[in-house]
Amino acid sequence: MARRWMSAGLFVLLLAACGRDVEPAPAGAADGAFTATSAAVVLAAFDQADSAASSTGDITALKAQEVSPSLDASVASVNRAQAQGSRQRPFQHVDPVFSIPPGDPSCFLAAATLKIAGEELTRVDISHFVRQTAGGWKLSHQVLVAPDAVTAVRAIGRTPGSVEAVVAGRDAVAQQIFERTIAGVPDLTIVGTSPALDNQLAAGWGIYSKQLDAAGISVKRVLDGADWSTCSAITPAGVVTFLTLRVTDTIAPKPGGPAVATLGPQSPDLMATGRRTPVSGKRITVVRVEVFALLQPAQGPASVLGLSDSPVTVTAA
Repeated sequence: MARRWMSAGLFVLLLAACGRDVEPAPAGAADGAFTATSAAVVLAAFDQADSAASSTGDITALKAQEVSPSLDASVASVNRAQAQGSRQRPFQHVDPVFSIPPGDPSCFLAAATLKIAGEELTRVDISHFVRQTAGGWKLSHQVLVAPDAVTAVRAIGRTPGSVEAVVAGRDAVAQQIFERTIAGVPDLTIVGTSPALDNQLAAGWGIYSKQLDAAGISVKRVLDGADWSTCSAITPAGVVTFLTLRVTDTIAPKPGGPAVATLGPQSPDLMATGRRTPVSGKRITVVRVEVFALLQPAQGPASVLGLSDSPVTVTAA
C-alpha cells in the first residue's frame, strides 16, 4: 500500500489496497470463469504482499505488485515516509465487491473498505487490476473515494465490468478536469462540483503558486496526456472508470526575480521523488501523475469520486 500525496505537493490523500468477505459469484457462472471468488483471491494475495512492501519501503517488492500509475503513487509515498523518518502502517481491505468483464478478463475493478493498522477511521477505495502478459495480476489504479461517493462506488458489485464502455465526450472531460486542477473557471455542465478537485487539489495549486510568486518564481502547468482505464463498471447511475492525467510543472524565475529557482530539501515534491538536497536551475520541471475515479451518468455532468496526485520526477536545467 502507499499513502498518496495530493495537490502541487502541499496536501495529502491516503491510498491503499486489500481484501476479504466477498460477494458470491454470479449464478450461472461458467466453470473456469474468472468470478468474484477468483478476484478475492487476487486481492487477498495483493493485500499481503503490497502491505508488507509498503510498510518496509521495499520499492522492488512494490514493483512486483503494481504498475503505473498506482506504482508512481506508491513510490512517492515510500520516499516521503523515508524522508520523514517514518514507516507506513500495514493495511487490509474488508467487504470487497467486484466488477468483472465476462469470461477470462484482462482487468477488473474492486471496491472495499480500507483498514489501516492502529487507525480507527476507515475509508472506501476503488482499485483497478490488470492481468500481466506473463501471468498474474497487478494493481494499476487506486484512489480513496469521498464519503458521499461510497454508494456509487460499491454499486459496481451489482453489475459486470466492461472493456467496451466509453465515457461520452472523454476529451472534454479530461480537459475540463485539467483546467480545474489549476483553478480554471469550472464548466459544471461537463464535470460537476467536486470538493476534492476544486477545494483541495486546485486550492493546493493556488497556495503553491502564491508561495512561489512571493519568492519571485513562477510555475506553469501543461497537460502532456490523458489515459483511461481498460475496465469500467456500468452501474445504474452511470459508468465508473479511471482517468489518468500526466502533467508537467515548469518552475522558473520571474523577470526581476532571483537568478535561479530553488526547491529546498523540505519541498514535498523533492521528498516524494527521493531527493534529499536542494535543486536549483534556471528552469525546474516536475512531472506529475494525477488519477481520478469518475462516474459518468447517461445524462449530465461527470462526478469525481476520488483522486490522487503524485510527483514522479524533478529535474533542473
